[in-house]
Amino acid sequence: MPKQDLLENKKTWKPLYTKEDKVRSLQLIDNDMYFLSQYNAQNYTLCKTNIITPDFKNPEILIPEKNDEVIGQYRFTKDGIYYTTTKNGVEAKLYLYKGGKATPIKHPFPSGNINLQVKGKDLSDIWVSCSGWANEEQRFKYDLKTDSFLPENITPITEYPEFRDIVVEETTIKSRDGEKIPLSLIYNKNMKRNGKNPVLIDSYGAYGSSRSPFFARIYLLWVNQGGIMGIAHVRGGGEKGEKWRLGGYKETKSNTWRDLIDCTEYLINEKYTSKDKMAIWGASAGGITAGRAMTERPDLFKAVILEVPTTNTLRDVLTIGSNVDEYGTLKDPKEFKALLEMDAYQHIKKGVRYPATLITGGINDPRVPVWEPAKFAAKLQSNSASKNSILLQIDYEGGHGNNTTALHGHSNLSDIFSFALWQLEHPDYQPKENTNK
Repeated sequence: MPKQDLLENKKTWKPLYTKEDKVRSLQLIDNDMYFLSQYNAQNYTLCKTNIITPDFKNPEILIPEKNDEVIGQYRFTKDGIYYTTTKNGVEAKLYLYKGGKATPIKHPFPSGNINLQVKGKDLSDIWVSCSGWANEEQRFKYDLKTDSFLPENITPITEYPEFRDIVVEETTIKSRDGEKIPLSLIYNKNMKRNGKNPVLIDSYGAYGSSRSPFFARIYLLWVNQGGIMGIAHVRGGGEKGEKWRLGGYKETKSNTWRDLIDCTEYLINEKYTSKDKMAIWGASAGGITAGRAMTERPDLFKAVILEVPTTNTLRDVLTIGSNVDEYGTLKDPKEFKALLEMDAYQHIKKGVRYPATLITGGINDPRVPVWEPAKFAAKLQSNSASKNSILLQIDYEGGHGNNTTALHGHSNLSDIFSFALWQLEHPDYQPKENTNK
């Protein structure tokens, strides 16, 4: 609406852009609008259009789409536009766009995640915050003239001597259909590939959400117990752009859990671990990933953790209507079949030897109704032919895992890790015999 119309209370509103224009991260500089676009681009382009006569489908393209990097943040300074990209969701890069040319900038250390802060378009000041799976976030002021980074942390960097020997390996594994699945591995540098290491793989794969590296102290605690932590960046997430999201979505959802299966088989074949030392962990929509992996290949895992999990998609979409956009609708025959295929509850079979499983639910969970994990646990207990523990834990204080105190959240996490280490036969987590008679 023109400003004058607003002041005169004239109702001349008109749409600026629509969902179909695929606009994200819009910023206004004078009369020019800058934005990230996925219109005819999987990994985003950085574009510009004028606010007087906006055209979001045919804008001026400043930064074209990159084949293997997804454009993330962009910030304006006196010296040009700084912007970030990520490769495979785990390798962050920094560039400066000026005069029609983009120049890469080497940051202080290899980072999985970069965050930019500036004062404004008329000043040169820019701060770059870098972090990774095993690196606490550090903040630097970048000097373009000297191409140097000066540490300027708001608070002192905490030293963690217990994490000093931890290393991160970023790799890709070839899936059964030829796709390259990014896999993050965190372990002690003295780890031996002898097939005896306890492995816990966390995976999600939904809503185009990327598992970007952050200083993951909870993962590092697992490594300090002698284990390997894996993060499988399966299809359905956003690690490799829109194509990656659509590769694990509705009718293609089976790619999500089969990517996890492929990552698991890779770690076993390469002697990182063995079936008896393998656990998988899926939370929320990750319950589809881990739940279907265990029901399709129950022989492949020793333990499974399903944390406030989506396990009954056929009923879930009737209860949580917003999930229809992600999983599908019962009213469409093709999407109904997809919902049935991704429904872990429907794939529990009588007489199958299922792995040990810990299933959690939140009594106040607004996203995954508590009946969903409870129903899954009951059917699994009833149908499994193995003597493996199948435990259901209901949280009467929390909801969807994050609307509670830090102490309560860490208590839940300790239960998850203790269960996995118990089932993977870590000597410090085995039940002690009762000597009292």
